[in-house]
Amino acid sequence: MRSIASCSFETCSVTESPYGYPPSSIADTIFLIIHTGALIASLIHTFYLADTRKWLAFTIPVSFTCVLEIVGYGVRIGSSSDPWNVNLYATSTTFIILAPAFMSAGLYLTIPEAIKVLGVEHSPIDVARYPRLIWMDIVGFILQLVGIVISFSDLSVNTGLGPHVKTGSPIIAVGVALQAISLLIFLFLFSVVLFHAAMAHSQFGYTTFHPQHGFVPMAHRFKFFVAMVLVSTMCLIGRDLYQVTILAEGLDSWNAKNQALFAGLDGLLVAEAVVGLVIAHPVRFLRDGIEKRQRSGSATPMIEGNRASQFGVVRPVRRDLAPWSS
Repeated sequence: MRSIASCSFETCSVTESPYGYPPSSIADTIFLIIHTGALIASLIHTFYLADTRKWLAFTIPVSFTCVLEIVGYGVRIGSSSDPWNVNLYATSTTFIILAPAFMSAGLYLTIPEAIKVLGVEHSPIDVARYPRLIWMDIVGFILQLVGIVISFSDLSVNTGLGPHVKTGSPIIAVGVALQAISLLIFLFLFSVVLFHAAMAHSQFGYTTFHPQHGFVPMAHRFKFFVAMVLVSTMCLIGRDLYQVTILAEGLDSWNAKNQALFAGLDGLLVAEAVVGLVIAHPVRFLRDGIEKRQRSGSATPMIEGNRASQFGVVRPVRRDLAPWSS
């Protein structure tokens, strides 16, 4: 059997390579630039625009995702000229599979602050419990690492992927599936919050009564943050479903070696999720809602009114709330 280590585009078919195709240097460069820009923007948001380090719990996981994606796509660019290099294949595959795991952790640590703005009474569980979803991601991440180690434990520069890949791929799939389940649970819980908040807003004009600030409508920037959270979450779920499908079939399957599927259902979806969350970084969009609520509390006096809150009790209400609703 001919060694793939000596293969070139003139002597071997690219279908014999671990990728099954020559990675597109153009597409991979675009994704690398996107994640590099997102990493820089996220760090600027936290260390330059923010006056505190409160949002590090969001920035650090998103930055880890960007760094892993940058390494993964950088290696793929190197593979475009030598798709038969099995070590480059294993490296890029490892980093790209693991990268999105960190993003969900950033969501789970940040979303309780958003729910406090909407009203904690709308959440079906205590807001302090949302970060516990990270434990599912940790278990999933460990399973992915174990599966990757098994899959690539018998790599050969001469023959490529070994038989262990058929054992390791399903283990990676289970790990990714756990992360998808945690995201689905999060999406369901947050959707319940949004539904109840929307019902309260349609009935009363406000989502909640803040004890210190009265009835305060949401800022448009906060609504944009919520929209980006939903879009990014659905992108990550879609990406996880794609990875579960190809990993269940095996890294040497036809779907795993389809570059168009990879670019559209992994590269594009993860990039969209990252960019959406970085554009709506809580340093600007979530903090904006909290601070405007606080400013409205100090800028206008409380006046007694007969309007009842959704809790069925009479509360003092503010009339001039323009700073918050702008």
